[in-house]
Amino acid sequence: MEPADSRTYWLSAAIPNDQFLLYCFADQQVSMADLAERLRRRAGGVADLGLRVCDVPLSLDHPLWVHRPVTADQVVVHTGIDAWSQCLDRVGELTADQLVASRTCWRLHLLGPIADTPRGPGVVAVLQITHSLGDGRRTSQIARDLFGEHDLRAAAGAPADGLPSILAGPAAAARGALATPVRVGRMLWRGLEAFRAVGDRPPSERPGYALTALNRPPGAQRSLRVIVGDRTMLPADHTVTVGALTVISIALGEYLGVAADPIGAELTIGRGRQAKARNNFRNAGIDLHLEMADPAGRARCIADEIARAADADDEPARVAERRASDAAPAILAHWGTRLFDADTPPERVTGVTVVSSVYRGAADLTLGGGPVLFTTGFPALSPAQGLTHGVHGIGDAIAISVTTSPAVMPDVERYVDLLAAALARVGTIDGPQDSAGPPDSPEPDRG
Repeated sequence: MEPADSRTYWLSAAIPNDQFLLYCFADQQVSMADLAERLRRRAGGVADLGLRVCDVPLSLDHPLWVHRPVTADQVVVHTGIDAWSQCLDRVGELTADQLVASRTCWRLHLLGPIADTPRGPGVVAVLQITHSLGDGRRTSQIARDLFGEHDLRAAAGAPADGLPSILAGPAAAARGALATPVRVGRMLWRGLEAFRAVGDRPPSERPGYALTALNRPPGAQRSLRVIVGDRTMLPADHTVTVGALTVISIALGEYLGVAADPIGAELTIGRGRQAKARNNFRNAGIDLHLEMADPAGRARCIADEIARAADADDEPARVAERRASDAAPAILAHWGTRLFDADTPPERVTGVTVVSSVYRGAADLTLGGGPVLFTTGFPALSPAQGLTHGVHGIGDAIAISVTTSPAVMPDVERYVDLLAAALARVGTIDGPQDSAGPPDSPEPDRG
């Protein structure tokens, strides 16, 4: 397992981070039992769904990926769910039942048929998957393999060294113990390089944002909502991410009533460079520029913020810091994650909300012959962030999700109304280039 994936796995003990990828398909009146059996067979051919985590004794090396055959209990049919509101309530309940990655890295939930999804009658499939298995882009590809009709590569087999799982961990521990002195030396060298690089960096980082009413522990319950529409509901000359952040900025400003105070969103930004790690992204604070009253001007400022954050990832000091972190021996890296105290509130936050934006490809997925209608997801809450947003697209369908809890946002419907109203405003703005603007936006489907 790569260092970035190991950290994601270890941190899940403090902050549960399972991903829930929801796909809604047109109902073709195929029995749920038949759909479940087809998906079990298909999952057996998806390489990444044939893995689990193997812990290395004493964390003398990073955890391993080992083979795990697909079993019948990994595809679960939820009966008695025939309304969209019931579906969202059930998915919210599922977030409390996190996966144990050393046993299984995924579970698939089937719900429906549902008469009133935001796009009509449909069947809902929710792929619950541990974050260590992949970031938003990687897990979206796993879902494409599961729901697609293309040929699959060979499923994962035995560990690379050919050892059975029961021996793989102890063997890795022995190798790790022997390699520890070399790894400590590499860590010290990389750390010195990072220290020098950071010392040469001009101070430009924001100190973060003040806590709001949304930045408190969410408790156990979850409230999920989704707005579904077409690409035309957002400005044509801005990316979907920029348009969605502009919408969220307007709704948040009105909900919090802090128009005079700066607030930002913690945005997940995928790295363009190829990497061995399954989690190849970073989080960056994006100022939402509430001081800019004009939505078009605010969108341009947000676009500039995202561009700067993406460029900053290649800054020499950041690269040196990542290398130093990745060079730490596993035993020290694991010790460091165990020191993380999720119960102590921070003085400031990277963003008052988290926004994850992922395009999940062409709308060519099917389930039981029914085409995919839309997809969405629900980024996990944390003790410091009780509201998250997902922005997900497939084909021309765009969904903006809201994940919160009654403890943080007891009036979630009011916030969803503010989002819908903000969509109507932002959908009419011009982009950064001279143009006649996007075509008239239909009223988005809401759920």
